[in-house]
Formats: sequence, structure tokens, C-alpha cells
Amino acid sequence: MSTETTIKFADIRKLFPEDQWDLGFLTKDQMRICAYSPIKGKAQEYGADYTNNIHYFSIVNAIVLVKHSPESWDYSLYQDADDILKNSGLEDWFAIYTNFKEAAILSGLGVRAKNSLIYSHRFGFDMKVCAIGFDAEIVDTPAPVPITRKYWDRCDGCFDCSKACPVGAIHHESEPYWLDSSKCDDFMGFGDHPRIPSIKWFWHKYVHPEVPREMVADTKSIMDIDAPLAFDANGYTMDMMTGVNKDGKPIPVPFCRECQVQPRCSKWNGNYPYEVL
Repeated sequence: MSTETTIKFADIRKLFPEDQWDLGFLTKDQMRICAYSPIKGKAQEYGADYTNNIHYFSIVNAIVLVKHSPESWDYSLYQDADDILKNSGLEDWFAIYTNFKEAAILSGLGVRAKNSLIYSHRFGFDMKVCAIGFDAEIVDTPAPVPITRKYWDRCDGCFDCSKACPVGAIHHESEPYWLDSSKCDDFMGFGDHPRIPSIKWFWHKYVHPEVPREMVADTKSIMDIDAPLAFDANGYTMDMMTGVNKDGKPIPVPFCRECQVQPRCSKWNGNYPYEVL
């Protein structure tokens, strides 16, 4: 057991290459806020679960990590962060699963956009977020930044994301503003757009091409399969915490990102190269 009672933020920061990672800090109170901020649904659950509960075993101060990632459904950053910290020799830390959007805002690493996602100050939408809790007190932390609950300032007067959404899931024409998450999720999983890929067509092409194409095209039929969209053939496996693997290595699975690639938002100028990355 480590006897350290404090650790410098800079000592943690230097472990993570600056071209790939951005780091922020959460006080115990901010960590509590994240834990008490509900999430829509649990996915990629990695670490101690600090979501949708009332009582937690302990609340600790934490670091928030944003890793550059232009690829969809690749959550290998959880394991990457673990490996970096294990190799550092630091002790008494643990991965935390919480409301990562809230964590990114409270730590000053990003702002909320109209598509409901977080826009990272360093990497835009091309990133993933994780958090690490420390029993030791983290000291010499970055100066607090003003926290805003408003949308990213570039969202003012802009409706590009809602116009680009192929299923009309983003509603910002008038209050109440809201996101129809079920439409979004269904399209990413089972969409049949001629240009925008979905998970089911990737699955059909690479994992189970023997399934008749007409069955894949019919969502009801594909859901009647004993193990619908199971990544269990041709070297593919799925880890629900980190994503899809090919021959044991994480790989991206392309699906809709139309709301993230508009000219005001990113480097992609409205045209994300789904099949290239």
C-alpha cells in the first residue's frame, strides 16, 4: 500500500504524451457532481461505477483524460490509460466510469455542443474521455476555469448539425431543445443509407457475410437471429467495455458522424471519410 498522501498534477501530466492526451482535474465535490449527473444509458462500462446511484463507497479527487481519436467505437483508451499508470509505478488509483460529458465540462477540457456531445478544446469531436480516481490528494492542479452550461459559442445561430442529421434526431428549432437518442442509436446500428455506414453492414461484410443480404436489410429479420450482430467469427470479438477487436486488437467500426463533421465544428468540412480510417 502506498504511503503517499499527495501527488502533483504535473507528475501525472508528464506520463501522457501531449500530442495524444489532454488532462484535467476534478475535486471531490466535482467528482460527486459527475456521479450524481444521470446518464442516458450505460455503455463501455470500465472501472468503478459512479453513475445513476445515491450512495458510493468513496468519492475521491480525479483526473479526466481526453485522448485524440478520430475513429468510432474504439474505446481502447481505457486500457491505454491503465497501462501508462501501471508502468509509472504510481499506486492507489483506479479507473472510474461516470458521466464523462459532465467530467469534461467541469474539468475545463471541453464544452457542450447542440448535438449533445462534448467539443474538446484540444481535439474537437475527434476524441474519447475517461477518468482516473486517486486516493492521494492531487496538488498543484490547474487553475479553475469558468464553467458554462451554455452551448459552445460557435453553436450560436448555427443549425448545421440538426440539418445534417439523416434521421432528424437533433431538435433545436424551438424550445424545449432535445435529442431523440433512440433515432440516433437505431440509425447507427441498423441504418440503410447509401453513403453513411451502419454497424449492421460492417458486421455483414466482415463478420458474417454468409447471412443473406435481404435478411440484413430487414431489421426485424436480423433481430430474429439467435445472436444478432454477434462479433464472433473471422477473427472478430467484442469487448463491451472497450469495443470491437480483430485478431485481439481494437479496431474502429464506422457509423454515422454527420452531426460532428460540419465546417464550423471540425477539420472534416462536412465529409467524413468513413471507409478510409
